[in-house]
Amino acid sequence: MLTLGQIENSEYNLLGAMSEDDFLQALDLSGPNDKKKLFKKIQTQSRTAAATNGSRSRAEFEKRISMLPKEIQTGLANQSLQAVDTAYYVVKSISGSKVIKMFKDDDNKVVGSSNISSGKLEKGNHFLLYGIHLLGGVGDGTDGPGIVNFDVIPDYVRNGEFEFKANGTVLIPNASCEVFQTEGKDTFKGLFVLDNPKIIRDQQSIEFNIEWAVNAPVNTYLKAILRGTAVIKA
Repeated sequence: MLTLGQIENSEYNLLGAMSEDDFLQALDLSGPNDKKKLFKKIQTQSRTAAATNGSRSRAEFEKRISMLPKEIQTGLANQSLQAVDTAYYVVKSISGSKVIKMFKDDDNKVVGSSNISSGKLEKGNHFLLYGIHLLGGVGDGTDGPGIVNFDVIPDYVRNGEFEFKANGTVLIPNASCEVFQTEGKDTFKGLFVLDNPKIIRDQQSIEFNIEWAVNAPVNTYLKAILRGTAVIKA
């Protein structure tokens, strides 16, 4: 059970991870000073929440702390774990293709190509998916994707559709790639921010499958970036 001291000393809002009975029991076992400190922290968090854009990744992560395994909640409370901004990426060639699986179980970490192995998170790593970033680029045929200049996706991909799966289920059913069209928007090029951010559990296959109508030109690449908040060792 979390103590008032752990709640007060943590940089995260852990109240959402407690039941009413747990909170009342923690109050009974705590002294006046811990109760006063907790009250001041709740006041500060309330003022901050009112002045902060609630759609940001960290705020969305804190809303979902109660959905994490108990050992992860405890690790955040005792500061053996921490939440950090993270961007997992993978690059795939789509030359001559109309369909691509951006994450595969034979993927390896290679700088410039991917920073996630086997299409899944490492053991103990939980991740709040806040946004999906999709970019396109064309190489000169002599080098790999590491030097490609990625920009907005080409029109034939934008007119296609995608599906995103994780945790053994469909998180985003067949959707138009038009969501990655960000021209005129105040955001990164190609960034689709989820209205309903999702927690992706460790050791669960991730699938980001894209399909379009015509064969892509030679030396064409797509780069997918999963942006959000991950839990790692402190």
